Amino acid sequence: MTKREHKGQVALVLVLIMTVVSTLAVSLASRSTVDTKIQQSESEGVQALLFAQTGLEQLIMNPSGSTAGLMGTDYYAEKSDIGKSSVDLGSMDIGSTVELNLQPANAALTSFIVYWGPDNNNPSNKPAVFISVITSSGTVTDYAYDYDGLNGFTVATAGSGGYAKKTPNIALNINVIKVRITVLGSPALLRVLPVGAEFPSQIKSIKSTGSVQSGSQTVKYGLQYDESAADSIPSVFDYALFSGGSIVQ
Repeated sequence: MTKREHKGQVALVLVLIMTVVSTLAVSLASRSTVDTKIQQSESEGVQALLFAQTGLEQLIMNPSGSTAGLMGTDYYAEKSDIGKSSVDLGSMDIGSTVELNLQPANAALTSFIVYWGPDNNNPSNKPAVFISVITSSGTVTDYAYDYDGLNGFTVATAGSGGYAKKTPNIALNINVIKVRITVLGSPALLRVLPVGAEFPSQIKSIKSTGSVQSGSQTVKYGLQYDESAADSIPSVFDYALFSGGSIVQ
């Protein structure tokens, strides 16, 4: 082997070594950059969550008014009343009971109607409803409706809006403080509508969104707190998470 050939082999080996070293360096740099971005994203998400918690707590401690909003530097919280124009209960299991709060009393609220029908998983079933109207003196007036008028139940009339059946108008007065509705027979979808005036608020809902600016984008994190006015409307979540904005957590 000549000296020139030997030098050529050494040069080739050096080129290969440099290529491998360069590839490793680029890979490590890329991985480091990705790790940094992940850590930054997680940190910004935590900050946005803490801001959302701040807004939620501030509005919970400041419950004045039926609807209110509170804006901070990095959060916005708002409160709303749910269940005034209608109470949409979705699917309820057999034996489930919901209680509607009717305080404060409103003389213009003269009656209510219950719409119901089988839930989506049991479309051929025929659920029934048992309704109790309770006054401040403890008097209870019961109503029972089903599809066929069997076993002492009253036959319900045809419903509308996706509900198979409905009750007639069930009378109310200013002495009525609550209404209880129980599902019998099979799971059912339920909706309750007021007549004459709105129901009192059934659920107080507070939503708070925390925001963190990340370059040209915004990281947002949200919290929702729902509280039943009668302590009996089925609560889907005590705390619900939602997210939005350019970066989704």
